[in-house]
Amino acid sequence: MKIRTQIRVAIFVLAALLLAACGNVGQSSGGGAPSNQASGKGPLITVGSKNFTEEIILGNMYADALQAHGFRVQRKMNLGSVAINDKALQRGQIDLYPEYTGTSLEAVFHKSKTPKTAEATYQEAKKLYANRNPADTMLKPAPYNNTYGIFVRRPVAEKYHLKTLGQLAKVSPKLTFVSFSEFQSRQDGYPNIKRHYPAMHFKQIKVVNSIGLKYQGVLRGDGDVGIGFTTDGQLRSPKFVVMKDTKHIWPWYQPAPVVRSDVLKKHPKMKQVLDEVSSKLDAKTMRQLNGKVDIDHQDPEQVAHQFLKKQGVLK
Repeated sequence: MKIRTQIRVAIFVLAALLLAACGNVGQSSGGGAPSNQASGKGPLITVGSKNFTEEIILGNMYADALQAHGFRVQRKMNLGSVAINDKALQRGQIDLYPEYTGTSLEAVFHKSKTPKTAEATYQEAKKLYANRNPADTMLKPAPYNNTYGIFVRRPVAEKYHLKTLGQLAKVSPKLTFVSFSEFQSRQDGYPNIKRHYPAMHFKQIKVVNSIGLKYQGVLRGDGDVGIGFTTDGQLRSPKFVVMKDTKHIWPWYQPAPVVRSDVLKKHPKMKQVLDEVSSKLDAKTMRQLNGKVDIDHQDPEQVAHQFLKKQGVLK
């Protein structure tokens, strides 16, 4: 008898308290101005971000670098999904935000097929942004790929001898998958897994829209399998085993600033400033920075600032 997957929203009683304790959803814990108020002098630039740790760190890096070069910056971090940020960009409510090359093709421009190389993925996304109205510019991406990582709690992985997604698919009817809402609906997310690994059919799927709670839920046995990003700080833990994708089903996901073209034309200096930030980043660095926020509970705005200062981007 075929097991029917049940998708439900998992409600964790202490979610609000845990998130407040982490202090990582785009709010500053320092003594300065709130993140949604403009600071600095010069032309006003509004920087947004999506609603997860790496995005918020990247957004704050862009904002800090611009401010250090004479721009007046307004921060609108943690805005929400791809669709929300892209709509805000198109409406002029923000001037730029960090986006991933493959995400642009899949979630913004709804391309069913994506290029095989990182450079081709970037060039196609850049062209599509430039050709729409109003036009946007995707600047040079950071030299790392932040793709999806399906992880399994180590005792479960050892019990079933799991190392690959193909092996996971065979035992998935016995396991509970902890996911997040956008991954379930995006064509490059769970539908993509089902297309390439059709035997993947979990006993239950729980939707948890918090990175920290998702990992905590798998650790304490609320689920057996989870979905994260390969630069998540939590994946440094030996308590998880990341499944190998032997079919290479995901596109390249390199982060880059997407800027309103009219704003960039008016302030061409922005390109050099933002490109410098991207050039300082790699997967190992982002995993460490994400870990400082998600594991060590440091403020993302401060983590971004300290990193740029250490790299000499800020004086």
